Amino acid sequence: MVVQANAIAAYLAELTVVEDDVLGHARDRASAGGMPPVSADAGAFLRFAAGWVGAQAAVEVGSGAGYSGVWIVRGLAPKGILTTIEVDPDHQRLAKDTYEEAGFPSRVRSILGRALDVLPRLTDSGYDLAFLDAVKAEYPEYLEHALRLVRPGGVILADNVLWSGRVADPKVTDADTEGLRAYARRIAGDERLDSVILTVGDGLAVSRVRRPDELKA
Repeated sequence: MVVQANAIAAYLAELTVVEDDVLGHARDRASAGGMPPVSADAGAFLRFAAGWVGAQAAVEVGSGAGYSGVWIVRGLAPKGILTTIEVDPDHQRLAKDTYEEAGFPSRVRSILGRALDVLPRLTDSGYDLAFLDAVKAEYPEYLEHALRLVRPGGVILADNVLWSGRVADPKVTDADTEGLRAYARRIAGDERLDSVILTVGDGLAVSRVRRPDELKA
């Protein structure tokens, strides 16, 4: 018997994803603001990844309404800090409401500005995890900054890398789709990274930054 993919996703979600009131309200804020958040299973993976690397510091490109930020902070070490970058002041306000409701506004450093203007100001190797979820055409540029910002052994994650299948359609050539294709090629071919693309949500790229002793001589 063939089981539909959405039925399998629903089955797995019941086992692995718990979206409480804080996350439900954040999803509502995102919908009201026209910002589709990451899927709940992608959020759960962000929390897992933060705990997996023992993250003390994380950086997020694209705050949205704070939905993904809540998942990340919940995976950080007890005193861990999330630095999140958002270009839209209305979105930043909604995200701050979410962090307040979640009870950890002091653990989130929210920076208003264009990501490619803010990222150069952040500290080299100062982060254990980076999450990219903003302008898709800019993903390859975000990656360059993330490689500088994330310490060896840390992780870089990017959402929407399957782009509802558009990346696999050669007839689709808009800037966002091409940016996502370029990102996927870069992480696949960069010897500094161990990477995999998961069919979670709309495609979640996961890259571990290799330590110096893991690189080819």
